[in-house]
Amino acid sequence: MTMISNIFAFLLCCFVITSNLTTIETAGNSKINPTRFFIQTSHKYYLRAVNNVKTFNKRPKIEITREDERNLSTSICGSIDEYHTKLKSRDKLEEKGRDIMCSVCVIARSNILWLKNFVEKIKNGEPFNRSENVIKRLKMEAELIFLLFPAGYLQMGKWLWSYFLKIIAIRQYDDNKLYIHENPFEDDQLQTGFSDFIGNCIAKKYLPPTVMEPDFVRKNQSKYDKMFTDLSSSRWFKNLIASHPLDRNYNGLIDILYLKPFWEDGRQLLFRGGTITQGFNVDWSRVRQRHRVEVVITREFVENRTWISNPYGRLDHQHLLVKIIDATFYCYISVILYVYEKQLPILNEPTLEEIIELIFDVFNEAFNVSIKEEFLVVISSELDFSQMRDTDVIKGILASVRAKANGILNDINGTNTNEIDWLSFNVNEGQLSNDSMIKTIISDFKFYLNELKSYCFPFKYETLLHFMDMVKMSAAQYI
Repeated sequence: MTMISNIFAFLLCCFVITSNLTTIETAGNSKINPTRFFIQTSHKYYLRAVNNVKTFNKRPKIEITREDERNLSTSICGSIDEYHTKLKSRDKLEEKGRDIMCSVCVIARSNILWLKNFVEKIKNGEPFNRSENVIKRLKMEAELIFLLFPAGYLQMGKWLWSYFLKIIAIRQYDDNKLYIHENPFEDDQLQTGFSDFIGNCIAKKYLPPTVMEPDFVRKNQSKYDKMFTDLSSSRWFKNLIASHPLDRNYNGLIDILYLKPFWEDGRQLLFRGGTITQGFNVDWSRVRQRHRVEVVITREFVENRTWISNPYGRLDHQHLLVKIIDATFYCYISVILYVYEKQLPILNEPTLEEIIELIFDVFNEAFNVSIKEEFLVVISSELDFSQMRDTDVIKGILASVRAKANGILNDINGTNTNEIDWLSFNVNEGQLSNDSMIKTIISDFKFYLNELKSYCFPFKYETLLHFMDMVKMSAAQYI
């Protein structure tokens, strides 16, 4: 298991939503109500670690109470009132996350000035080891944030990612110096990004206006030190590093962020479809060619270590890959629903119950992998509340999922019309006469999800989504 997933589980809370909650649109533009929303659960030690962080905020402390802990660490939800209570606790956690983020960005902006001067000194011949301990401390602080925010499914933001990756690169200066032609911290975008974010924090009262003063961090050094000391001494953090040492080699992270495991795709994870086990056909030829072109550009970007000066200089490839994976998700779900709808009249009750359980199980696996994809939650909700017994409802949901798959396929094929049907089913009547076909397809979908996770190991696919700033879930919109 990864360093985060061994503590935090991505769980679902299932309930009936009344009309006073915002409805969600399906792929067919019809609004559904009731629906199912997921609630991220967090371990109590994580919640206490976050709660104990003292920030530069002058307002009364945002406190996560023991009641909030119970709400956020358990997935059981028996009523709409209980769900609202859980959402309010989740909103408080997200607010605390924003509070911490604001203070961290003040610190990072201050550190950038020191780092910029440090790089100039070592480029002019000053020994690296003279300031090595400072670099180790800054790296540890940045790493704590890198662990903290994704662990709570909190949005980290591109500027902190960029800051973190530049520190990782400078920490290995001897390996990277041939590729560092300009000072990585002489970065107007980075400075402007932090300044704009901090300005927004001031406007929303998370920070006092005095944080804009050049010596603010120096004047508040004790609070700065305590912020990271409290985090690193927390039980959450100690449990985390007990099984996963903090001082790791981050070459693997760079590989994941810039998709190296997918360059060759030796295990054929991408461009699925066409075999008897998968049950669907897709014409991937144009997309496969686009992927090959992107691989060449990205490989050059990584091998020349352009990412050191410009971590977000290449995202076209990442967006293409995520859409390929999303399309594959919906192709699998489409064929599962297609076979299920065809077999519904012939399955006996025990077998039907078994198939339904397998379907929801693989959907939950998909939730765990692709945390940004709310449409999956919508589809699961529609299926769950339809009781999976109504053929007409299943056909309607299938049409929505198939439309979703084709919409993504049209997008990545560069077509401006939704009239092209890229997806066809590779299933014959003989295969529909018993339950083995749908079980085989579900099993293959699970294998695909596990393969995707293994491509990203020891990190998670969601790490890539966080880096791309695609994880923007907020409880506030549902309260």
